[in-house]
Amino acid sequence: MKNLILLVCLFLGNIAFSQDISFDNGSYTQNQKAYTGKQTLYYASGAVKEVLTIKDGKLDGETVKYFENGQKMEVGQYENNLKFGLWTRFNVNGAAIAEARYKNDKKDGTWMVYDDKGNKLFQMEYKDGEKVGTWTQWDDAGTVVKTTDYASM
Repeated sequence: MKNLILLVCLFLGNIAFSQDISFDNGSYTQNQKAYTGKQTLYYASGAVKEVLTIKDGKLDGETVKYFENGQKMEVGQYENNLKFGLWTRFNVNGAAIAEARYKNDKKDGTWMVYDDKGNKLFQMEYKDGEKVGTWTQWDDAGTVVKTTDYASM
């Protein structure tokens, strides 16, 4: 009976150890092979810190970061290890405080920054990582306090 328990423990230990995912040289691997699936990272407290979607060893799909209280901190997408599409950042209470767009890991499109009440603070434009268009800043009352035209610079 003791031998059976020992064999079961060794078997389960090997399974648990074989599930480890490592990150080396820009690639996620498991058992020395490119990993595909989800990886969950944790705070020391045991709370979920981040959930990554990985395909063929690279970040590919949705990633979600969390505050230690369980609220979402940031949600975005990767494609072949590069940020793309809409990324949304939240405050610790769950309110959206920023929206950013990426294309091939470069800032691309409209970026918005909000206060904790959802009021616009900044609107910025990027194209292929460069500042473009008119950038606008608002005060707490919603009045435009500054505009900068990057098209003329």
